[in-house]
Amino acid sequence: ITAKMNGKTFKAHGEVKISKAGKSLSLVFEAVRREDDWETKFVERMRLYKDFLENFVPFDSTYEARPQLILVCEDDKHMIETFKEIVKNNLEVNNTKIYFTTDLKQNSESLDKSLTEFAKNEETGKFAAKNVEFKILE
Repeated sequence: ITAKMNGKTFKAHGEVKISKAGKSLSLVFEAVRREDDWETKFVERMRLYKDFLENFVPFDSTYEARPQLILVCEDDKHMIETFKEIVKNNLEVNNTKIYFTTDLKQNSESLDKSLTEFAKNEETGKFAAKNVEFKILE
């Protein structure tokens, strides 16, 4: 993946391409781990993803369409910590949802309810986690 404005190339931690009825979507996975100084390392990676996704045009880095970023966190608490880093460092990606999941959710029998998004309540201005039913390419 090439972050154009930064002029850096980097690799996602994983990728899955799904197709249905002639449509396809690439899911790009970034594993976030609580290692030493994980917040700084995560912010650096997210800056690259933000650059890539906000400046995306078809066939950038071989993607026909903008890929979907999914952050794989250690647990639910870590998802919240990771989301806070995104907000604190102004790393929301314009016109793009970022989905979150955890290691355990990815090991479940069915993945259709394994994703979470943080949605802003416009009345309170606060964010809340909500499960996303991921309907593939509907």
